[in-house]
Amino acid sequence: MMVNTIKIYCDFVYLNEYINTERRNKYAAAKIKDELTNEVAWQCKDRLIVKPKGKVDMIFKWHVKGRHDSDNIAFAKKFVLDGMVQAGLLENDSPKFVRHLADYIYRDVEKLHTDYVEVIWEETNE
Repeated sequence: MMVNTIKIYCDFVYLNEYINTERRNKYAAAKIKDELTNEVAWQCKDRLIVKPKGKVDMIFKWHVKGRHDSDNIAFAKKFVLDGMVQAGLLENDSPKFVRHLADYIYRDVEKLHTDYVEVIWEETNE
């Protein structure tokens, strides 16, 4: 089975911040989604990765500076998956193509590094 990995460096907007923006102005929230999706797609297009032929299982390793709740951080995978689809790394992010998703959160308490997510995906036999 083929395993791929990619690191995406980005200042993601997490769930609570996104919800607050959406409550103030739905167009501002849509702009955030478009900008983050495009940023992920741009970073993905530079990589020489073979598109999977079947379903994949995915692991997201979030490396963050802040003390956000884990569920707020994991929300940002929406932008990652949409960006990967836009870049052509995934056919689609529907259950027909993505089977399992797992999140691991690593907190940089010393705030030495830029936030990033390492995405690892493996084709399944399903």
